[in-house]
Amino acid sequence: MRIGVRKLRCLKVTTGFAVLAMTLVFTVNSYAQNLSPVQTNKQREISLKKALQIAKKQNFKIRLAKKDVIITRSQYRQTNAVFLPQVSLQEMAVTTNDPLNVFGFKLKQEIVSAADFNPVLLNNPDRTDNYTTKLEVKQPLINMDGFYQRSAMKNMVKASEQALKRTGHYMEFKVKEAYYQLVLAKAKSAVIDSSLSAARVSKKQAEHFYKQGLINKADLLAAKVHELDLESKKEQAGNQIEDANSNLRLLLGIDSDVELVPVDSLTMRKVTVGDINYASVNENRSDMKALLFQMKSSRNMLNANKFNFVPNLNVFGTYEWDDNTLFGTQANNYMIGASLKWDLFKGFKNIGAVEKSQAELHKVKLTYQEKTLQNKMQIQSAYRALQQSKKQVKLGEAAVEQASENLRIRSNRYAKGLEKTTDLLMAEVSLSNAQLHRLMALYQYNISAFSLELLTEKPLVD
Repeated sequence: MRIGVRKLRCLKVTTGFAVLAMTLVFTVNSYAQNLSPVQTNKQREISLKKALQIAKKQNFKIRLAKKDVIITRSQYRQTNAVFLPQVSLQEMAVTTNDPLNVFGFKLKQEIVSAADFNPVLLNNPDRTDNYTTKLEVKQPLINMDGFYQRSAMKNMVKASEQALKRTGHYMEFKVKEAYYQLVLAKAKSAVIDSSLSAARVSKKQAEHFYKQGLINKADLLAAKVHELDLESKKEQAGNQIEDANSNLRLLLGIDSDVELVPVDSLTMRKVTVGDINYASVNENRSDMKALLFQMKSSRNMLNANKFNFVPNLNVFGTYEWDDNTLFGTQANNYMIGASLKWDLFKGFKNIGAVEKSQAELHKVKLTYQEKTLQNKMQIQSAYRALQQSKKQVKLGEAAVEQASENLRIRSNRYAKGLEKTTDLLMAEVSLSNAQLHRLMALYQYNISAFSLELLTEKPLVD
């Protein structure tokens, strides 16, 4: 009779613990999908949309790419010297007793007299001071190499602008990836927390049964080991959350240690792929456009180096004032001229420059050809990954449903003494693993969709 009462009490306690464990396990999905902890001063709730807006302004890679555009544009502005004049104003002071220069300075100052032709003064003149104020203008006329260099820099500006655009798309993908890594880490932690709560209930249940002599010590130890294993996994999950937080803060350019709390969840988002035109991708995607502009720039540089073998024509003019006092204007003169320069041989410098430009042009062409093949392969691979992860999500949902039902049945049988403790623990582990696999499949599904968006530079995810 005492044994019957003891079994009845154990049955009531067991049933209560089993109901509590099942409640904790069955609510893990909704908890993982609705992560909204209480916000503190060190926490900051953030949506994916807001994260993308912050990254657009503060991401270091994007900001660096913008500086590259500014640098390239400034280099292009420097090529205006190919057709714009160069104007300089110079003041020069000289003192000398050199016979030739003394007579020349007197001529420039328009102060030569008959006495200056005295051989004694010509051969041994006194010290003379001369101050020259000179305005000089140089005007390029025909510099074919410079014109092609200017065209090359113009195409490099366009290439850098496309590179900036591509950097923006890539960083958008990395932010989405990092954001959902944080969501995944928190969801996994929620699953482990729920499993740990159930494991603690199971351990107390096992301790009670062990005291009643209903199970052996091995079953009790198995329950304790299961709890310790989940505590270790909980610590690992916490580290993963910290790592994901740090990664996302870096991408957003946030230098504080604020904890970012994602408000979006892992869901089966609608993805519309449709037919993919690989030729259009190769022509219109920003990084491919950048390569095409680089190709044009390399072709321009090749032409520029070839035109180093033809003469350049430039004109120049100077107007100067000479006096024996600083900034004096006692005498003035001007000079206008033209220069036709033809470098016939510069020690193979020009020939080497042409060979280098040809190699660089071929290199860009090969890079473009490789990228066209690589794009098709990557797009097809991402599409297959999307389809596979979609199936894995459905499989994960079915596995969670099956594992939940299995745990419910085994919990009821365990309460009646028809199941071993290890069987119940295995059922709990199976449900936890099924939930984790489902979360991972959802993550892979979303990342595959975002990867397709990056590869096609088209919005595919609703």
